[in-house]
Amino acid sequence: MNHSPLRRRRQAAAVSAVLAVVTAAGVATPAMAATPTAPVRSVTDGQDTPFTLPDGSKLISAGRTGMLSATDGSSVVYRWTRFSDGVTTTLSGRRWGAIGTDTVATQNGSVITLTDMSGGSAPVEIDTSAFNTAANPYTLNRVVGSTLVMTASVSGVLEYHLVSKEEGRVVDRKVVLPEGARPLVMYSNGPGTYVLTYNRVVGEVWTRHVAVLDPATGAATDTYDTLPSTVIRAGFLSPTHVAWTETPAGGTAILAVARRGGTRTERTPLDPLRSADGILLRTVGDWLTYNRNGGGTAGWTDALHPLTARSLTNGDTVEVLDHVQSSAVDPDGNLLALGGTVEHGEGLYRVAPGADGTPVATLVTSFGRPTALTMENETLPPTGAVDFDTNGGVLKASGKVSRSNARVGLSVTHVASGLTGGAGQTLATTATDFALTWNGQFQNGVPAYNGDYTWTLTAKPTNGIGPDVVRTGTFTLTRAPKAHDFDDNGSPDLLARDGRGRLRSYDINQIEGSSTIRALDPVDLGTGWSGYDRITAAGDIAGTTAPDLVARDRTGVLWLHQGNGKGLAPRTRIGAGWQIYHTLTAGSDVTGDGRPDLLATDTSGALWLYKATGDTAAPFAKRVKVGGGWGVYNQLTATGNIAGAPAGDLLARDTSGTLWLYLGKGDGTFAPRVKVGGGWNAYVSLVGAGDVDRDGRNDLIAYNANGGFYSSLYVYKGTGNWNAPFGTRRAPYNPGLGEGSIDLF
Repeated sequence: MNHSPLRRRRQAAAVSAVLAVVTAAGVATPAMAATPTAPVRSVTDGQDTPFTLPDGSKLISAGRTGMLSATDGSSVVYRWTRFSDGVTTTLSGRRWGAIGTDTVATQNGSVITLTDMSGGSAPVEIDTSAFNTAANPYTLNRVVGSTLVMTASVSGVLEYHLVSKEEGRVVDRKVVLPEGARPLVMYSNGPGTYVLTYNRVVGEVWTRHVAVLDPATGAATDTYDTLPSTVIRAGFLSPTHVAWTETPAGGTAILAVARRGGTRTERTPLDPLRSADGILLRTVGDWLTYNRNGGGTAGWTDALHPLTARSLTNGDTVEVLDHVQSSAVDPDGNLLALGGTVEHGEGLYRVAPGADGTPVATLVTSFGRPTALTMENETLPPTGAVDFDTNGGVLKASGKVSRSNARVGLSVTHVASGLTGGAGQTLATTATDFALTWNGQFQNGVPAYNGDYTWTLTAKPTNGIGPDVVRTGTFTLTRAPKAHDFDDNGSPDLLARDGRGRLRSYDINQIEGSSTIRALDPVDLGTGWSGYDRITAAGDIAGTTAPDLVARDRTGVLWLHQGNGKGLAPRTRIGAGWQIYHTLTAGSDVTGDGRPDLLATDTSGALWLYKATGDTAAPFAKRVKVGGGWGVYNQLTATGNIAGAPAGDLLARDTSGTLWLYLGKGDGTFAPRVKVGGGWNAYVSLVGAGDVDRDGRNDLIAYNANGGFYSSLYVYKGTGNWNAPFGTRRAPYNPGLGEGSIDLF
């Protein structure tokens, strides 16, 4: 037998001038009292009929003239819909449908009434009170043709009974099984077909079986063995075959097929990931069909969302429908299915043998909704230049999808680096509108670089049915240059030299958002930096838009490492003789010309100003003495405008650990110092890193070499108030900024 699947779709759209959209409730007029607008053939004869059913309706049964459906809610509502004119009647109370017939059953105490909804025969009342008593209650399980399948519990043992009315009297046939057998579940796929599973214990041997029942006697005829640990979830019977689904202990879904009267059972895996729970088996001609209902509204993928037909003669398989919400067997043994295909959309389909016997799905009535996911009302990201300084640093997209079981995502990619970011949203149960906002960061937490980007907006059906909806575009991200930003993304960077002489650039935003589950992703600026005994981030002193770095080697030569927006360019020599200075700092515009300047204290305690020129070849003008007495300080930190004055400011820490603020006047001099506070000798590095939290005020970063992950790096928020220039410090997670002793700049 050939088990290689034929992955071909068997669908045909029934041509109809009238297509119906699923609406709210059906009409209240009783179906049998309604007058058809025109005589038409039944749906099983191929007539297209407009139907009106509520969303979420489930087919219960289908006969020659109509079908029974139910809609779940606070209480189940049953409806009968005629094929002739589509008239739908709401039925009160609990209802049972009889497979492949127009019969609908109701129960009032021990009396079950079978009503022919076509009006062709009088109702049949089956009074079960002779045996269905309070001491021995029977429960109606299902209706098969004109027979009631009922269950009873006798001494804790489940019994199945076939109850019918014959020649005016009620007949109760108990299902007879071998000695020691206990029934489990009964299945039927049409009038007169019964398959039952049971356990049997003989001595200490426990076995499990599938049996075909004789409806005339209730006795088991053909019996097929399964493993004792197998869980059986579905069964069907054809004139030639019996089949069931099973899940071996610790296994996944298997289809078991046996020829009637034979001894061999063929088993085929159906689902490599799940058990047989929820799988339904039906027959269409010489084919059996299998699927799990509910794929159209499911929020997950499932190999058995599609309705698949499998040949009972050679094992070939075809997919017939992309999904089925519910189905019922019609009087001809075909299927009526509420479901959909990507090609023809949602509706009522009839599945019947085609010209060559292979099952074909024919669209009977369209519900006017696509099965494939669609998108509308789209607001897409802009094209061209996007200024992140004016739009809040975010990128937005929104729209509406055709159904709620979808996930939408916006992905952006920086063309030069390949780094990506984006936003995603899994829609709620009833939501179809979506709104996505990219926060302007890559996945590693680093704010996005300036430059060219591509974006992709994708709406993906979470049930896996149909293609993704995809929109694409491009834009160019721009931001104005920022202080201490070495990688051109509008966010300050922290430079760290480790004990091995390697210099790395850490984005402040990533440090602030880092955690134990995401490592920092610094930019490596190379090795050999241990050759410098003084390094300072100088700001843009060389006339470009990127900040620069000034470093003094151990012979006293000062070097310029010019920033290029991607790191640092090779160094150029500024000059020799700088070994006379004890401290160096840069980054504050103390002269008011828009360029940051360099300040240095010599061994005598004099403070000198080197005004920036903007010339790469000669970045500093001739030095000017600011004043004396600066030898009491062991660290100077240029912070930019941190306290509200018109020019850049300067922090100075004395040997006792007290920190002092010098407000710049804008003419190269400073106002009298203001005490910030004591205890600052705990830090080995103080860095004026610019506006860390993007509130428009510059901040300060302090590093304690002896601290832990949460007690070594601190951010002092700038207040803009010269009397109290810093708020309460906060400690971002610091998973380590290199090996050995760390210096920050």
